[in-house]
Amino acid sequence: METSIKQIYASLQIDENEIKVLVAEYYNTRFNIIRYEKVSSTAVSGYKVVDKQQLSADIKALIDKASKSVGATIEKVLLVLPAYNFKRFPLTSKVYCNGGFVNKADVSRAISNSLRSNVDNDVVVINPVPVKYVVNGISSRRLPEKEVCDDMSVDIDLLCCDKEMAYDYVAAIENAGVRVLDVCLNTYAIASEAALTSEASKRNVILLDVHNEVTYLSLLTKGKLVSSEIVFEGLQTMINKVYDKYRIPNDAIARLLKYNVSYEDEDECVVYAWNNNDKAESITNKEISQLVLEPLDNFVEKLVAMCAPIIEKGEVSIFLTGEGEEMAALVKKLKQASDVDVRAYYPETIGVRDANLTALYGTMIAYRDKVVMDNLNVSCLDLLEYDQVIDKRDIDSEGATLTTKIKNLFSSILSKEDEQ
Repeated sequence: METSIKQIYASLQIDENEIKVLVAEYYNTRFNIIRYEKVSSTAVSGYKVVDKQQLSADIKALIDKASKSVGATIEKVLLVLPAYNFKRFPLTSKVYCNGGFVNKADVSRAISNSLRSNVDNDVVVINPVPVKYVVNGISSRRLPEKEVCDDMSVDIDLLCCDKEMAYDYVAAIENAGVRVLDVCLNTYAIASEAALTSEASKRNVILLDVHNEVTYLSLLTKGKLVSSEIVFEGLQTMINKVYDKYRIPNDAIARLLKYNVSYEDEDECVVYAWNNNDKAESITNKEISQLVLEPLDNFVEKLVAMCAPIIEKGEVSIFLTGEGEEMAALVKKLKQASDVDVRAYYPETIGVRDANLTALYGTMIAYRDKVVMDNLNVSCLDLLEYDQVIDKRDIDSEGATLTTKIKNLFSSILSKEDEQ
């Protein structure tokens, strides 16, 4: 069975105090983002599910909301799992090549065989990742498809996370009436989307996925993800500092941190104003910058200290993503403190140009590798139901891509000019 040219995926992530879902269409070798939705949830605390029924209810509410927006029922999801209690188990799997040459089915068998290996009791394998192929004594990072040989050795990394957490998350989704199509670690998903394994074949890459309450610190070297640690600190310390003084909403503070904290010489201007008991109050860019300077410096110092053993080796770069990617002052401080190349990263695909969505989108990228390898033909919703909705909306046969919309817009403008 050949893989369909069109497939629709929905990736779901349980992240801090909210649950997010991203829906995208894979069509003609490219992704088109269809919808992004999120809901707040207090059912998870520190990666532990504290209210299973509430979590399932929150997931169902999110899926129903997204399904209504898309116009078709989401039946399956790709689950993004946090790299909590991350462990890596490298191994070599040897297979005999049917037909006397290498094909994708041989790699699939090598991966299946690797999953029989024992790992620690407190973790479960999430991503079995082929990192090197050895055929006729020659090693390669790329699949040597059609290479003539009798057998092949595949070096595989088993990337694992906490077993209890993974089972609880999957159970909550299944209890919400949704099937889990596949799972992926958030750090591996980001590395897949940003092609960091390719970058890491030349030098060490430190991935910093910064959020409000946690930061994922991962190391990629020699073309593979080798470690991932969690720092239970993020932007929230700075948010709390501003809230304690001004008592304004946290989401407003988060925006101020991202877009108005600067340590450049510039004119002082009001960046937020509100009314407090009939009294007008305001904050300037310099006031908020000075207020968060100490917690920001402490946070950067902590991150650089943890990265110091890698930085000292030289030939290293830092990729910053997540909520922290949007904070220009954090990027600047990291560059100054680490004295290495720091790249603020977000997906370049239209519809996901938000660094907080990188793992959701990256999970789809990682799943596509499996689709191509195993020739899968699966969508997360009913394509017939979805296509009927699209037909009712009179969307063109190309899928209403942005390019098509722009062409139609220009055509209508030119037609009106000709009439005049």
